Amino acid sequence: MPDILNIGITGLHTSKKSLETTSHNIANVNTEGYSKQRIHQSTNSPISKGGLVQGTGVRVDKVARDHDKFVEKRLNSNISSEEFFKHRTEQLSQVENIFNEIDQDGLNKVLNKFFNSFRELSNNPENETVRSVVRDNAGLVVKDFHRIKDSLDGIVDGINGKVKAEVEEINEITKRIALLNKKIATLEVVKNETGDLRDQRDNLIRELSKSFKIHTYQDEKGRYVVSAVNVGTLVTGVNTSELAAGPVSADSSKSGMPGAMEVYFKGRPTGPITHKFKSGRVSSLIRVRNEDIKDLYDKVDLIAHELVQTVNAVHRRGYVSRKIELDANGNPPLSDAKGPTTGLDFFKSLNNGVKGAAAMIDLSDDVKGDLTNIATALAPNAPGDNRVAVAISKIQHERVLGGGVATLEESYLSSLGNLGLQTKKANLDHEQSEGLRALTENIKQRVSGVSLDEEAANMVRFQQVYEANAKVMQTADEMMKTVMNIKR
Repeated sequence: MPDILNIGITGLHTSKKSLETTSHNIANVNTEGYSKQRIHQSTNSPISKGGLVQGTGVRVDKVARDHDKFVEKRLNSNISSEEFFKHRTEQLSQVENIFNEIDQDGLNKVLNKFFNSFRELSNNPENETVRSVVRDNAGLVVKDFHRIKDSLDGIVDGINGKVKAEVEEINEITKRIALLNKKIATLEVVKNETGDLRDQRDNLIRELSKSFKIHTYQDEKGRYVVSAVNVGTLVTGVNTSELAAGPVSADSSKSGMPGAMEVYFKGRPTGPITHKFKSGRVSSLIRVRNEDIKDLYDKVDLIAHELVQTVNAVHRRGYVSRKIELDANGNPPLSDAKGPTTGLDFFKSLNNGVKGAAAMIDLSDDVKGDLTNIATALAPNAPGDNRVAVAISKIQHERVLGGGVATLEESYLSSLGNLGLQTKKANLDHEQSEGLRALTENIKQRVSGVSLDEEAANMVRFQQVYEANAKVMQTADEMMKTVMNIKR
């Protein structure tokens, strides 16, 4: 009789555990990242009694979650890709808005107005109102170069702030993963369930995948390891390698920008790893900053520099628009009581070369101070002479960039076209990666998700098994009472 009771007890225990697990699944049907759990059971070790091998019931081996590690790794990879293209699209769209030539007077439009005003001045070289328009339009050109430079600086500052915030979030997540590793290891030593903790760890890994592409594995000592692909190990068991972010000089920065935020392992600021991250938000932000925006900085600086150089080269050959007293030989002096008569710059000279030209471009003090210093004539005291004004207006269509390859307008529009192409491509890639992520999440849901219909059927089945085992024990009890009554 005791054998029957023991067998019934093991059946009751197993059925009860199955019902608890099913209830736990139903309770977490809407919990994000939860993996359904299942009882793994096996027969107890049989015994030999009276020359016969006799069963001793059932036992619970473990409670395990339905989980496919390969699907999980694929999902993490897809998350990294989606986040990369999502944030690349967002950042490039912000950059694209700076150069919006449709809804605002962008650089191309103000440059055309500038050259057209010189063209109009060539038709009325003595008209002071037209000269004022030339100076005003030149001021708009200067202002728009500054606007572009300041706007790009603003986006770069925003990216630097986001990189710093990413590093803080990464450090927080890695600490939580290490803590979960410790809890899981402690529970597994005493054969306790760790399914929920592993789900929590997987959720954190997915959050970490948003920042960069990761690789996870268990080392030879059984420790759970998390590493950033191409960067290094961030978590080994209960230990973490903390990251840090800080501004560096232009010489130390991979972007060549002063004050750019670089990521490095804490305590090792001389070894930046910012450019090493693959996929995810960090890589996306750094690529936009170090490649796309840097390229635009260089293109805009080059256009500003060539504009200043070519306009000044022509303008210096002209003479001021005022009466100049000639010397005894009929030659004009280089300067008179009002100042220089020729060799005047229209824009301030850029003595530092191409780099930073967009930020430093400005009208010369001579042009700012006196409209007559805008040269239109190639000869002194020639009121109808418009050759300098005509020559400056023609710069608009001259191939002055790249050794005679492109005009200022062509170079600018080419840069905008490339920016638009990169933005469109990033958007298409984002849509594709979003679809792949959704597909993988559906696969994961089929593998690990909770089905209420399935759990309801399991609950009925386990309840019936529980009742049957209870009936076995009741029958054994009745048999025991019958035997005891016989002895009386």
